[in-house]
Amino acid sequence: MVGGSELAFRLLARRHGAQLCYSPMIAAKEFDEPGAGIALLERNVDDSPLVAHFSGNDPQELLRAGLEAQRCIGVVAIDLNLGCPQGAAKSGHFGSFLLDPCDRPLLLHIVSTLSRGLAVPLFCKIRLLDALNDTLELAQQLQASGSTRARASPPPFPLNYHLHPPADPQDAGCALLAVHGRYRGSPTHRRDGPAHLDQVAAVKRHLAIPVLTNGNVRSATELVEALQATGADGVMTAEAALDDPAIFSAADALVGAERARLAEAVAQGRALRAARRDGRELSEEERALVEGRKGAKARLRALPELRPPPPLSSGSPMPPPLPAGAAAAAAAPAAAAAAAPPSGMFDLAEQYIALVERHPPPGGAPALLSHTIFHLRRLCRTPLNEFNLLTELKGCADIDACAGVIRRCRAFAEGAATFTGRHRPASYWRRQEKRGKMK
Repeated sequence: MVGGSELAFRLLARRHGAQLCYSPMIAAKEFDEPGAGIALLERNVDDSPLVAHFSGNDPQELLRAGLEAQRCIGVVAIDLNLGCPQGAAKSGHFGSFLLDPCDRPLLLHIVSTLSRGLAVPLFCKIRLLDALNDTLELAQQLQASGSTRARASPPPFPLNYHLHPPADPQDAGCALLAVHGRYRGSPTHRRDGPAHLDQVAAVKRHLAIPVLTNGNVRSATELVEALQATGADGVMTAEAALDDPAIFSAADALVGAERARLAEAVAQGRALRAARRDGRELSEEERALVEGRKGAKARLRALPELRPPPPLSSGSPMPPPLPAGAAAAAAAPAAAAAAAPPSGMFDLAEQYIALVERHPPPGGAPALLSHTIFHLRRLCRTPLNEFNLLTELKGCADIDACAGVIRRCRAFAEGAATFTGRHRPASYWRRQEKRGKMK
């Protein structure tokens, strides 16, 4: 995200299950400018693992910025943005506008230069090209376009994979590829419907390096479905996380509950099969459980392995300590869910306010206010609209005023205060948004 993934929001997402976070996009040519470059890599003991996310088209400029960034606490990889479809990327000749065939020599030279010169892995994020075979060719070239130096050991990523030294020393360019399953489109029409997850799956099958899928994730259910549909090593999401930073822990709870349900079905089927061998007559329902045991085992094997990140330190505002016995939460999804930080939209908004007050973004009071309003608008968009408080939030002069608006909104939503204004249905606000009336 260009401006939405500052330290406070990253810490909020980590609190709720995010395993890996990216910095805001940093223009390599602006790296030394006050507040624009290295200042966006805000140092914090809890902000790890962190990927420093860069845009640019000059190999040496990107390398110089990457070398400085890799020295920052928490930074474990450098990411090259090859997916941005916006007008600024077109005019600046970066992002997805480096994917055109005429730029392929330059792009591969950039990847090779960074891979050869950095001490941490190089990640890339791309969009789909017009033809699948072209996308596969690009992905293969990115994977194999790099250095002759094998890495001594992988960084400690708490994801579903490990970055091992390449078997072929020539195959050491991009160490991880994120694929946004949409085409570039035009600056005014950047989305053409649902993401093509089948093409992301094809990229995953084609490569030896880890692949992240991006697109078609609006909920925890869709996050898990994206993992299963693509076979990817992880899911990258921005828009869904802005609306609900607890999407990661919700996905973890969803998988945990399904794993427990399927394990129970397998155990019941096994026990009933043994009982049938001993001569017991099974009911129709019990026979169905025995017959469904193999299918349940297959679905159990297909569930993704989601591992929660380590807890944050006392240096960040946190909910009360876990109750006694919560160490066994990993084996008990219900207990884990009960011990998790509150994740309702108002809880998340209040947690973000506490975090951003302690960890204000670079840029002083104006930046603090703009980030706070931006995130609170996303976190509580529906009730802010319903109770006609969005304009008031946008007009707040400081963070205390923002917190006051959220408290009033919560009181209206939970019935602790009576709202006397005019209620608008959600469909009204959707129409207003389509008409460009809501900025």
